[in-house]
Amino acid sequence: MPLLTVRAVDAHKPRERPYKLTLDRGLQLRIAPDGARTLLVRYTVKGSEVERQFRLPQEYGEGPGQMKLAAACAEAARIRALARDGVDWPAQEEARLRAEVVAKGVAGRHDGLTVEKALREYVEKKRRAKDGLPLKARTKADYLGMIESGKVSKSGRKFADGKLFSIAQILLSKLTAEDIRGVHYELAKRSQREAAYAMQVLRAVLRWHGIVVPGNPLGRDTAGRDRIVITASQGNPSPIPPERLGAWWRAAAVAPSKVAADYYRFQLLTGCRGGEIHGNKRHGYEPIKVGDIDCKGGKLVLRDTKNRSDHKLLLSRQALEIAQRYCAGRKPEDPLFPIVDARKTLAWINARAETSVQGHGLRATFASIAEELVSGGALKRMLNHSAGGDVTLGHYVGKSEAQLRAAWQTVADFIEAAAAAEADPKPSPSVRKRQLQARRRRTDMSTPSRTVVVTAH
Repeated sequence: MPLLTVRAVDAHKPRERPYKLTLDRGLQLRIAPDGARTLLVRYTVKGSEVERQFRLPQEYGEGPGQMKLAAACAEAARIRALARDGVDWPAQEEARLRAEVVAKGVAGRHDGLTVEKALREYVEKKRRAKDGLPLKARTKADYLGMIESGKVSKSGRKFADGKLFSIAQILLSKLTAEDIRGVHYELAKRSQREAAYAMQVLRAVLRWHGIVVPGNPLGRDTAGRDRIVITASQGNPSPIPPERLGAWWRAAAVAPSKVAADYYRFQLLTGCRGGEIHGNKRHGYEPIKVGDIDCKGGKLVLRDTKNRSDHKLLLSRQALEIAQRYCAGRKPEDPLFPIVDARKTLAWINARAETSVQGHGLRATFASIAEELVSGGALKRMLNHSAGGDVTLGHYVGKSEAQLRAAWQTVADFIEAAAAAEADPKPSPSVRKRQLQARRRRTDMSTPSRTVVVTAH
């Protein structure tokens, strides 16, 4: 019950300075010189010793839009009861109102923005946090392909639409959790990997634009049971089987197209990606050119690779011999391997060697061989893989050019020895010696030297 009656409250008039009246326990009325009557609730949250004050949103009074005495007392009692249970309702309400204002502002900025427009803006303006670089050309093409309609071949065959094409024209402000789940469900029927990739891209676009989708199944705050689980991508390496490695290498040496075969041999010896060697006109990647090869130093530098860093290749003796062959008598701006499409040559090599390896499988073959012969730190640098969160490799382990060159040479010697062994099931002592040397180099490279300390007596 209020400490003062309505008549008693109304009897208090404005003064030269503002003053307060206590209307009920924890409830005060502030009367300003201009006659404004503000209701203040004082409360202390359980577990805290600090008394807080909250101004009720309505002024005191009996008129429209004002709060009457009984209602003010009831609201103050509710706030104080929640505070005794440890709930700071005024703070929660303030946060809610602030979030609504932000959401309205975001909605205003994105008025008329569809999923397609949002993705295109993301692709053009997105910059990597760690170095400020834009997305790679191939990444941009992959993302934009998700919102495009499937092409029609000359024979009239319709190819599949982009992964996000079905929601491309939906306004971001109208996008619902069910829309997202529907896309994921349809994609998952085709491929779990495609579904996960599409959801990663959509999640990144929504976060970049600051879009809040109620119950977003890709959101961090969504309950686990309602969330779409985006599984980490899993590789599917398909290297040359170890028992067919020698046969593949020997077949490549006698292939009809020497330049195409040497391109594939060079890829196997270096562990490069195919696009890093022959380039990609569609995505603006330049091929290795004659002028890029440092024949005297036995190395070359690949510029702006997949992880946005330069990559130095320290060529083995075998790889350098191939490079020198195509540098001789040619202009610096000429591509090292003047080929257009080498797939027929690879098919010929596979048929002769009884293998089925494809272009990227040669990189997997290189990695599979090196994994047994060199240290993990050397292998990561040879493949130009980022150390990521590996503090040891990223900040402490250093590899000199001599160590990395020896690692590449070890792999090349192993491949050459496998070819020699395939040609002669009973290898000569010299071949057997090379095989053993290749296998022992891992120990030589990764085991620290021991220092013998002799104590004088």
